[in-house]
Amino acid sequence: MVRKWIGHSFTPMRATASLLLFLALMFAHPVVAQTQTPPPFPGWANKMNAPSGLAPASDKDLLGQWEGFVSEGDGTNPKQRMANITLTITDGHVNSTGAGTIGEGTYRITGSADHLHHIDSVGAGGQYAGKRYEGIFTIDGNTLKWCAGDPGRGRPTMLRTNPMAGYFLMVLTRKQ
Repeated sequence: MVRKWIGHSFTPMRATASLLLFLALMFAHPVVAQTQTPPPFPGWANKMNAPSGLAPASDKDLLGQWEGFVSEGDGTNPKQRMANITLTITDGHVNSTGAGTIGEGTYRITGSADHLHHIDSVGAGGQYAGKRYEGIFTIDGNTLKWCAGDPGRGRPTMLRTNPMAGYFLMVLTRKQ
């Protein structure tokens, strides 16, 4: 399938390549393959239109291991899965595996608006060390939705992947 995208051909392969570039930018480290595909998170169909006020009160709610996927759209349909990803979040640090990349960085919650918390992460290695990624997130039970923008693209305003704007949504389930 080929779509026209402001004078350029756009294929699903290019969307996947853009996603992998984003993950490499966010967590620039050597390539590692993921062997298992995590199942869609429980109750995904009922969580998208949940009322506001679901975001955590502190970054302590982020701590742990999270498995899931980078969504092609808004994360309401597991068939929108672009790549699998696992995040291990400790106090102020995040490690990423999956989607052909492994990397690390730091994060900091920087505020909130409505039911979305603002989060900024910074790559910790390679040519992307020091690159800042502005993002937003919510946690509802054991489901983390984190949407981040490429450096220089600003903070997303919706939990939705938008390759043209440089935003990518991760939908994750707490494992530990």
